[in-house]
Amino acid sequence: MGNPSNRIIICEDHQIVIDGLCSIIEHFPEFEVVDTVNGFSQLYFSLKKNTPNILLLDLNLPHKNGMEVLQELRSKNNEVKVLILTMYNKRTIVNKSINEGANGFLLKNCSSEDLYDALKHVSREESFYYGKGVLKPKKESHQIDDEFYKGIQLTPREKEIIKYLCDGNKVPDIALSMHISPLTVETHKKNIYRKLGVDSSIKLVTFVHENQLL
Repeated sequence: MGNPSNRIIICEDHQIVIDGLCSIIEHFPEFEVVDTVNGFSQLYFSLKKNTPNILLLDLNLPHKNGMEVLQELRSKNNEVKVLILTMYNKRTIVNKSINEGANGFLLKNCSSEDLYDALKHVSREESFYYGKGVLKPKKESHQIDDEFYKGIQLTPREKEIIKYLCDGNKVPDIALSMHISPLTVETHKKNIYRKLGVDSSIKLVTFVHENQLL
């Protein structure tokens, strides 16, 4: 396999995705995965310990989302190359990642060949890498995608309640299943509606499906 010259850390919160990426990358002779983490707290220590060349970064992470992780890295003048790997394909998000200092943007439905090309491109300090199908931002596009940020700021409990609501469960049934009071469920429901800018269960379901929040 040769002697890998590029060290990669994967920051992703789904183990099955991590396992798949590791399995693929082990066949790339120039690259090796030196660590995998599921959030910024682990990443902070891993970066110091492993000094990687490339960070493969998901955007939908717990506690501190991927864009915030990127901002934190660049504020500390960390020069690790950052390749965004996500399911979110929106021009405003791509544009934001460029502005925050990412080196490439790749979609999770990419092929192993696409991933290899992206890693090679990013490792060579070339121009920003757009993966296949990625929507390139329009010029003068500086708008932040509010729906995306609202979605990834949901708490784990709110996401759990959203799943129940999208399955058609009523508040009393949700309360019973989650072993909490109906009033607590109602409070979470109001907060969810406020964060996502919806005012009905139908609009909630539509928003969730359109933005792939779950």
